[in-house]
Parts: sequence; C-alpha cells; structure tokens
Amino acid sequence: MYDILKDFLERPEPFSVYTAEDLWTDEHISERMLHHHLDPATDLASRRPESIDRLVRWIESRLGLAGQRICDLGCGPGLYTERMAMYGASACGVDFSERSLNHARWSAAAKRLKITYHKANYLNDALPGSQHVVTLIYGDYCALSPGQRRHLLKRVHDMLLPGGHFVFDVFSRAQFGPVEEEFVCERNLMNSFWAEGDYIGFKVTHRYNEIYLGLDRYLIVEPGRQRQIYNWMQYLSPHQVELELKQAGLTPVEIFDLNTGAGWIEKALPFGVLAKRG
Repeated sequence: MYDILKDFLERPEPFSVYTAEDLWTDEHISERMLHHHLDPATDLASRRPESIDRLVRWIESRLGLAGQRICDLGCGPGLYTERMAMYGASACGVDFSERSLNHARWSAAAKRLKITYHKANYLNDALPGSQHVVTLIYGDYCALSPGQRRHLLKRVHDMLLPGGHFVFDVFSRAQFGPVEEEFVCERNLMNSFWAEGDYIGFKVTHRYNEIYLGLDRYLIVEPGRQRQIYNWMQYLSPHQVELELKQAGLTPVEIFDLNTGAGWIEKALPFGVLAKRG
C-alpha cells in the first residue's frame, strides 16, 4: 500500500492519463452523476435550469433554431437538447453514458419531442454530419488536452455545413486562481459518491501554474479492488481559444457572458464562444 500511495502523491505529466469515460460509465457513479444533473439546486453536473434557459435563449436569438439541424455533444440527460428542440430544431445528442441517454430518451418521449440520441465518444466514434449548429456545454472543452481539443475542433468543423456554427463554453484563467493544492483522506469520500459499499477515498489536487491546469486525482480503495480517477481542467483565455479555432478552420465570431449574453469582460467566471465554419 505504501508504494501505491507514494505513486498516487506524485505529480503526473499533464494529461498523461485520461479516465473520463470510466467516470461516466461506472454503474454507481453514473447514477450519482445523473442525480446531480437533474438536481435544480446545484451546479455540480449541470447548471441550474434558469442558466440553461438563458443560454438556449441566447442561441435562439443569435442563430434561430427553428428548422435547424443541431447536435449537442456531451448531451448528458438532454437538458440543453430538449430546450433547443422546443424551439423547433431538428435535434440530436451524443454522449457515452448509457444511463444519461436512457433518461434523455424517456424524457423526450414523455414530452413528445423528436430527438435522436447516439451513444458515442465524440473524440473517437462516428458523429452526425451536415449540422447547422453543434454545441458543447459545461466545460467539456477544458477537460481535454490541447491535442484532444485540436482533434475535436477538426471533427466539429467536419460536422458543420458551410456557414454552420459551434457554440461552447470555457472556464476562464481567472477561475484558476482559487484552485488550491490539497490532500484529503476520508472514509466514503464525497458522501459515498464513488462506490455503493464501504471504501476509503483519497484525493490530491495539483496545480500546473505555467499552463493554468488543475488536476483532481482520486484513489478509491474498496474491499477487493482499487481504482483511480483523473479529473483534468485547463483554464483558458479568449485569445488562446481563438487561436485554436483558427487552426481548425473555424472563425471566432463572439466571446460572450453566459449570464447576460453581452460581451465578456475578464472575471472569475466562464465565458461562451460562438464560432463559424466558413
């Protein structure tokens, strides 16, 4: 156990291990994640309903969703996808959490919304083409390495029709400031979030100051098994995002405040990005 803990406390190379799919496909964890997605009083997995409403209204006001083909990448339980469909969009969602997709399909059917959901990893699997709008919401972009972001942007470019738009949000560099390095050891860490039975949970947070990168690394020790989860988050500037878009053949159109829809002013809040395929 000493060797395991010693290795756990070492600072890994940035983005050297990627475990996002494990986080969203584990039976117990995916159930807890869905619970947080659907909780209107917390921003732990999705933003609150009023924030989701504001962003979808902004997209509608800028792009006009009626009759448009839209694809919501990382759609989860369909909170944004449904709202865009309600504006008349021909909507589809992509996610690799079967539990979230099952809920999304049930909810769409209950509301008589014609939405197609695909179980897929948007980094690797086939994606719908000929889209007018592609969305990626709630910081997914910042959880990817620079190489993964380049790959994703090329895929988004290929999904879009000429003149189509990409809407996503980004965690700003000012949000990196409060990230603190810490070590935590706790029985049933995070109120039994990580496993159904008894376990010991370890968490270590690392800062990579020169590249505005944070890592929350978890070691979950259960009777009979051990596993680790790496949650990377890189905090970006509008200028950096604009450069990445241009390298992928996408034109930055607008950097906006997610709360007001107005132009974004540097502060410790995320910002929205609207880009266009030429």
